[in-house]
Amino acid sequence: MSRYVFFLLIVFLAGCGYTPIAHHTKEVFEDRIFVEVKIDVRDPKNSVTLKDEVSKAIFKKFHTAISDKEDSNAVIEIILKNISFSPLAENTIGFSTFYQCKTEIEFKYTNKATQKTRIFTKEGYYNFALGNISVITDSIRMEVINKAVLNTLDSFISQIGIDIS
Repeated sequence: MSRYVFFLLIVFLAGCGYTPIAHHTKEVFEDRIFVEVKIDVRDPKNSVTLKDEVSKAIFKKFHTAISDKEDSNAVIEIILKNISFSPLAENTIGFSTFYQCKTEIEFKYTNKATQKTRIFTKEGYYNFALGNISVITDSIRMEVINKAVLNTLDSFISQIGIDIS
């Protein structure tokens, strides 16, 4: 019975012209994109990691090649505006053990074919627990910032897809 319901759902979605937002966004990015990350002097390590993570995420989601600026169809300039950590919960002795990492990123998207530039400022969040320790170490900090940035990237990708559809 569940196969029939699944089949009917697929037929309905195909018949109504539904296409995922990633499909529209892939059309915008086409086959070659250049990602430029402006290095934040306050946080240079994360800025370098940010470029790698964003490049990997774009490749994974759209199978789009990351290319040189001259050979690309589109350019995404990324500026890490702000990173903040907020305590969300404390243990019985008053140490914070649960936090939220919030990132604010400015995305400047330029389509070379149309010469249009769009600027979006997006926020991403990632909640995490420290467990038995009450100190955010450098490795934990880098990991949660990357996860919050990927959350921000998803928001940017959705915005691009909405703008063009």
